Parts: sequence; structure tokens; C-alpha cells
Amino acid sequence: MGIGHNHDHGVSAGAPQTATGAHRRKLMVVLGIYLAIIVAQLIGAAITNSLALTAEAMHMAVDASGILIALVATFLATRQATEKRTYGMMRAEIIAVLLNCLLLFGLGGFILFEAVERWFNPTEVEGGGVIVFAVVGLIGASISLILLSRGAKESLNVKAAFLEVMSDGIGAAAIIISGILNVTLGWNRGDAIAAAAIGIIILPRAFMLLKQAVNLIMQGVPAGIDLEEVHDEIVSADGVADVHSLHVWGLTSGVTIMSAHVVLVDDAEKNGLNAKLLDALTESMREHFGIEHCTFQLEEQGHLEHEGSMHRDLEAELAPPRD
Repeated sequence: MGIGHNHDHGVSAGAPQTATGAHRRKLMVVLGIYLAIIVAQLIGAAITNSLALTAEAMHMAVDASGILIALVATFLATRQATEKRTYGMMRAEIIAVLLNCLLLFGLGGFILFEAVERWFNPTEVEGGGVIVFAVVGLIGASISLILLSRGAKESLNVKAAFLEVMSDGIGAAAIIISGILNVTLGWNRGDAIAAAAIGIIILPRAFMLLKQAVNLIMQGVPAGIDLEEVHDEIVSADGVADVHSLHVWGLTSGVTIMSAHVVLVDDAEKNGLNAKLLDALTESMREHFGIEHCTFQLEEQGHLEHEGSMHRDLEAELAPPRD
């Protein structure tokens, strides 16, 4: 007997609220701060002839585009579900992260190439102006970090923006150091080193975000959830003999979904445990793992033999080891 159960799954057919969407206003404020800093740094780069400031302005421009993409994705994610897209467009946020990663990879490579060129062919840089404009960037990055710190714990897109802002702050600090070296020692190659540092910061971060986004696309188990613990929690419920075809994945950041085939004890239906069991399992998944969207299929013992080969093969591969 199959029963699809849905009390309050947190994914509405009307207007779902994603983890990123909850921090939309803060993202908009950060985007405004970034646009102001980019203009200032481009002016500063023209005045001081600094590659590092140019690289930082380009870096921040890509980061700003990433924030803009994330914002657009939050609006798409709230569109109503349709017959063609039963979850609406919630996964648009993951596409946004992928686009952001591609931009970061391209920018990181370009900045490193230009930094090498500037190292071998150094040019005069106005160190005092570099310091002033870099301080402006550092202040803006610091304010943005404060605004995004909470959302970074809840949303992959906000985390992406947070890491981007953090790298921008580090880049600004590196530029300030290069400016100080220029003013005190007259060393122009410090500008190339600061630019290279910005490029080096970008690439590992882009790879990390790409890895997380791919895990979501491949419907991997979200970070922080142990599948064996989920299995044991279900089996420990009163009336459950076993569980198979257990799947846990992320629809988008902050929206975890699970499904499972729950095998009942022989007298479960006779004793009226079915409805109570569904309530207990749903509440348990919410409390212990933060999973709001659960679908349980309740089965009599021996039903697995009548299911398709995919269920049986997955059960054999994923079943936790028995003592």
C-alpha cells in the first residue's frame, strides 16, 4: 500500500520562499554598495595606473553580476508551480551559482595573465591614491560582510556572495599593502603581486562553489545530513520494521527533500498505527534533520519483491551495514 504524505512541506505551489529569497533586501543593498565601489575603483585605477585596482574593480564587477544573478533567481524561484514544472523555478538559484562560477574562472585566469605581464613590464603607480581607493573598497566589503553573515549560513547563493565579498576585502587589503610598499620603497611590482593575489583568491573559491552546485544538480545528500542516521531514525519509530529506497537531496539551497519506502510491522494496520506513524516520521525528520518536505510510502513486509529492479538494486547498494 502506498501513501504519499504531506503535512507542511515548506514548498508551496503558490509562492515558495527560498533561503536566498529571505535575504533579498540585503543582497540588493550589497549590490548598491558594490556598484558605488566599482565606479570609485575604476576612477582610481585610471588616476593611479594601478593594475591591482583595475583587477579589483573587475573582480567586484563579476561579483556584483553574481549577486544580480542571484537576485533574479530569487524572483524566478517564487513563480508558481505549473503542470510542466511542479516545483516552479526554485532550482533557478543553482543555475545562477553555475553561471557565477564560470565568470569567476574566466576572471581569475585573466587577472593572473595580466599580473604576470605587469611583473615583467612594471609601470609607475601612484601609491598614495591606490591606498585611498583601496580603503574605500575595504570599508564597503566590511559593511557587506556584516549584512550577509547570517544569510551565508542558510543559502548557497548568499554564501557565494559572502565569499565573494570576503575575497574582495582580502584583495583590498593586499592592494593597500602594495600601495604602502610603493609609497615607502618606490616598489612598483607590488601592484602586480596584489593583482595576482586577487586572481589566486578567485580560483579555489570558484571551484568550491562549483562542487557544491554540482552536488545539488546531481541530487547528492546535502551537507550536514548523514543518510545512515536518517535510516536509523526512521527504523526506530514504533511500527516500523525496515526502510528502503531512502533518498535525501536538495531541491535548492535550504530546501531539502526526502522520500522513503517504510516497511511496517505485521500488525501495524490492525492496531491503527499508520496515521500516527506518518505524523511521527514527519515530525522526526523536521526536528532531527531540518527536512520539511517528506514523502513516505508505507508497505507491508515482502512488498519489495514486487517493486522494480531499480528499487531492489538501490536497496542492495545503499542499505547500511548490519551487525
